[in-house]
Amino acid sequence: MSHTVLFSGGRDARGHLDTTETTDKHTVDSCVIACPPHPQHGGHYTDKRLRAVSDQLSPEIDCLRIAYGSWDHGHGEYADVTNAVEWARSRYDKYGLFGYSFGAALAIGVATASTCIDCVSALAPPQSIDDGSVIETTTAIHRTDTPTQLIYGTQDEIVTVDPIVEMLQQHTSRDECDIRSFPTDHSFQSSIDEVSIAVGAFVDSVITSETKCQQ
Repeated sequence: MSHTVLFSGGRDARGHLDTTETTDKHTVDSCVIACPPHPQHGGHYTDKRLRAVSDQLSPEIDCLRIAYGSWDHGHGEYADVTNAVEWARSRYDKYGLFGYSFGAALAIGVATASTCIDCVSALAPPQSIDDGSVIETTTAIHRTDTPTQLIYGTQDEIVTVDPIVEMLQQHTSRDECDIRSFPTDHSFQSSIDEVSIAVGAFVDSVITSETKCQQ
């Protein structure tokens, strides 16, 4: 079951909240905010990778798929994700971020800057948005203490994640990061099921743990 929610900020950004119809809502205290790829290259809240991740989440974890406001070279889209986090903060005890491509860089950047994000899963993030004026991904990784999952395709023809992988390996402990690769290109067309299962397992392991981020 899905319904639309509106965010503050004046950009007409909104979210599509996926919930399990049969779940007792009193038991749902967690949410994953899913960030689409580049809106000028077809990125949308209906993206198949976002929907696959939503389908793989535990019934006790809602998924909020973001629809960005009007194109703003990454700056406004960053604000949209931040406003989505604020929306989730007022309604859930725990919340994490997932993003694909452009959305993955946004997820990493917002997770680094936010007071309390329980986890972030990044699928094929670029090294920067708007030449680094919005996000420089390796710098954000260096600054984050958030449990982070990085997934990339070994045949990716769009982004190079090696510097991000190296920074994540150097900066985080083994139990705070999960790095996975799949023999696929940037679309992950041949590995969507496997990727969504990996994301769902990572999010579930962090969000359903006894540890809660202290705000």
